Order: sequence, then C-alpha cells, then structure tokens
Amino acid sequence: KLCLMGVVIRVLSLFLLFARPIPVQNDPAVRGRQILDQAIQALGGQAYLNLRDYRWEGRGFSFDHFEEIAGMSPLIEYDRLPDKYRQVQGKNRDYIVVMNGDHGWDSSYRGVAPMQAADVERIRFGRKLSLDVILRFRLNEPGAEVLFTGSDFVDGQLVDIVEFSDAGRNLARLSIARDSHLPIRREWDRKLPNREREQNVEILTKYHAAKGGIVQFPFYVGRQRNGIKVSEFFIEGIDTSHRLDDSLFERPAGKERIDVPSRKK
Repeated sequence: KLCLMGVVIRVLSLFLLFARPIPVQNDPAVRGRQILDQAIQALGGQAYLNLRDYRWEGRGFSFDHFEEIAGMSPLIEYDRLPDKYRQVQGKNRDYIVVMNGDHGWDSSYRGVAPMQAADVERIRFGRKLSLDVILRFRLNEPGAEVLFTGSDFVDGQLVDIVEFSDAGRNLARLSIARDSHLPIRREWDRKLPNREREQNVEILTKYHAAKGGIVQFPFYVGRQRNGIKVSEFFIEGIDTSHRLDDSLFERPAGKERIDVPSRKK
C-alpha cells in the first residue's frame, strides 16, 4: 500500500508540473502584443497612432519578370489612412491614380477611367493588411488575433516575428527588428480567382522622422510578388503637418476615357 501510495504521489506531482498555466511572458498572444506595442512606440507612439494624413515625394521603379528595370518615375503621393490615396506620376505630373475605399480611377492625357475591379481589390486587400492599418485600426477588432511565432534573421538583423490574422483568416506576418523595434518586413498571401495564392513581401528600411515631426517612416520600400521583385520606392521627403484636402481623393478632373480592349489577330 505504501508503494502504491508513492506511485500515486509521483503521478500527481508530474500532472501538476505539466498542468501549470503558461507564464504570461511566454504566452504567444501576450508576447506578440508586447512586440507590436514596442513597435508602435518606436514609430512615434501616440503621434504615430493619431496620424491620418501625410504627403511624400520620391522616385519609383518597376521591374519585369527578369527583375530588370522596366520603368522609373518621380512620384508624389497623398495618403489618408486607412483607405484613401492619390499618387501623381511623371515629370509633368500627368498620370494620376486615386483610391477611395471601394472606388479607384486613373487619369492620363487620354482622359479618366475607373480602375479595373481586380486592381481595386488587390490594392484594398494589400492596404487592409498593411502595417500602418493593422497597428492603427485593427488590433482590437472582433476576431483579430496576434501571435508571436518565433525569431529569425532578416538581412542580417535579428527579428521577432508576429502574425496578425483577422476574422476572415487573412494573415500578415510582421518582422520586427529586435534592437530598434522597427518593422522591417511584411509578408501576406492573397487568394486568386483560380484558387492559387499570390505571395507578397514588403521590405521596409532606412527609417527617418517626417519633416517637423517624430513619426518614423521607412524611406525605402521594396516589394516582391511570388519571389520576384516588382517595385522599389525611394522616398526623399515626407510632410505630416497639414490636413489634406478632401478633393484629392475624389475622381480626377477630366473627360471620361473609354478603354477599348486590343483585338487579337
């Protein structure tokens, strides 16, 4: 009986040992939120959270399937978070793209036309899972989850990886530099109509404060799609000191353009 009692005590001891709750500091959800809170502070704290309007200038490069430069253009972009922007391209500023929620237009010397529905959906989805929108608007929405999934190295920097997912099971993987607490990489997948998945990566580096402020912005942004580099943006200046005019996010002025599909011979 004594021997049996000893066995029971040992079994109970092991059960209590392994049944103890996970320490708070090791809980993936708590740790993930702590890392994102540190990132918010590194980006400017409450000033970062409060920011809605900003304007930046720089240069944009596009790349073909061989990652050769396919085009370069001076850019001016006006952003209103979470879902509005106006991008002006070209030396003569004669090509304009406007996104306003579910609506989008592009304007050139040939006139103004609505953006294709597929392009509007792709842009909306990418912005919905963007770092700025997640940190400012989505962390506390119903069904959202934040989890710390581990550590790794990105371009020689030690990073903590945090996954954000929403009620629709859309997921963004954020890599936060351990030393600076600044985000340096974002990864997200998008389901395509043919049931395939489009893999996207965004690289964020060369952080500087906006003109006259404390909010930090990446002055280099590189994007990849399905493992191929598709674009790079080199930002030369950012202004956060003015509220942007609502008219910037309306349909550009100009005649209606009718796009006629090319005929296959």
